[in-house]
Amino acid sequence: MRMRTSVDGSTGHTRLRDLPSTFWWLWTAQLVVWIGRFVVPYMTIFLTAQVGMSATEAGLVVAAYGVGVVVSSLAGGVLADRIGRRRVLLGSELLSVVVLVVIPLVEGKLIIAVLLAVYGLFNGAAGPVISTMIGDLVAPRHRRTAFNYNYWAVNLGYAIGPLAAGFMAESSFALLFWAQAGLVLVSTVVVLLKVPETQRVPASAGAPQRRVDGGRGGGLLSVLGDRTFMIFAAVMFVYSVVYVQSTSTLPLVMTEQGHPSSHYGMLLTLNGVLLCLLQLPTARILNRWTRDTVIVAAICVTAVGVGLQAYATTLAMYFVTVAIWTLGEMGSHPQAQSMTADLADPARRGRYQGVYGLTHSLALAVGPVAGGFVLDTFGSTALWLGSGALALVVSVLLGLTARTRRQRLAQTTALDARDDETPPDDEVPTADADRRSGDPVPAP
Repeated sequence: MRMRTSVDGSTGHTRLRDLPSTFWWLWTAQLVVWIGRFVVPYMTIFLTAQVGMSATEAGLVVAAYGVGVVVSSLAGGVLADRIGRRRVLLGSELLSVVVLVVIPLVEGKLIIAVLLAVYGLFNGAAGPVISTMIGDLVAPRHRRTAFNYNYWAVNLGYAIGPLAAGFMAESSFALLFWAQAGLVLVSTVVVLLKVPETQRVPASAGAPQRRVDGGRGGGLLSVLGDRTFMIFAAVMFVYSVVYVQSTSTLPLVMTEQGHPSSHYGMLLTLNGVLLCLLQLPTARILNRWTRDTVIVAAICVTAVGVGLQAYATTLAMYFVTVAIWTLGEMGSHPQAQSMTADLADPARRGRYQGVYGLTHSLALAVGPVAGGFVLDTFGSTALWLGSGALALVVSVLLGLTARTRRQRLAQTTALDARDDETPPDDEVPTADADRRSGDPVPAP
């Protein structure tokens, strides 16, 4: 007898054994990558302290990375549907390693900007592809917990890595690039050896794919025409613009106040440690409420923490503000990722994750420029109070649009329940297996 899945995508407590072994290898690969997530958080300090750029110039260069990520996030999702998730993930990580090794060996603002854009062009595909693979691997009733575990891996890595990175940066910024390249290579080996292709061949391979809103059609345009999802993605983009200030303008403000790089590293470690300690224990509690309720409340908490940074000057006060917005982060990001997986038409899951990844990627391009401009023009007080107010606007918009998402979830849950009538994970045919057999693979 099959367990019934709620409209919000959960049926109660998920045990470790409810998640497939492939998920845990993917989780391990994600953890290794995020232990070595050194470069971007320290890039603004590197560009201002070592290359000699202003805050606005540094923001533009970091935005070049964001532009590359914008393109690759979307392209990664499309390619994941077309040629397979595993191939795109391996290509993304291997090419990223090459660029990371090269960047410390060059000089000049323009060439650094170009290489950062190229790095983003390769690196940005990984996030949407991993989210797509989790959606492939995990049944709807366990996805909220799976994405919580995935986000826990991200922040466990952040708890381990940045503290060491802060001291490495004080010695040599080149170490940051090369250390990250080495860890990304380790992650690539894990995926190569332990993570098979997860893309399933649709049961109705010869029939036209039906969209969740009842229409027909496929491709990226059908996702961009999904009003319910696109409104959600657009609002989350605004939230991401606020969030990326923690890795772009926050280190600049602290540097101007006389804090060493190691202090910023301590804040990143605090953020990661709190998420590691509290993410999983609170997940069961948060699952008692709908994701919309959790996300709205969490972003309000984020607004408080970000706004209080306007009055922070000491390391102790920064510890308080970061602890507050960390609590908000805990309830927003993983819930939004699982929401995207459940809002998606199963046949176009990669494209949906690519478009959602685009919201954060665009924020990586827009956020540093906007934040650097506000910081240079109006000062840090205006930056943090304005960011807090913007987060409150986001929470209101999410609350106003919650009803349409609940209606969509009822549709997609029904589609996923139909697809869940498939064999166990080790018996599910994949696109790669279908190609090897010589049978035609349906066009995405």
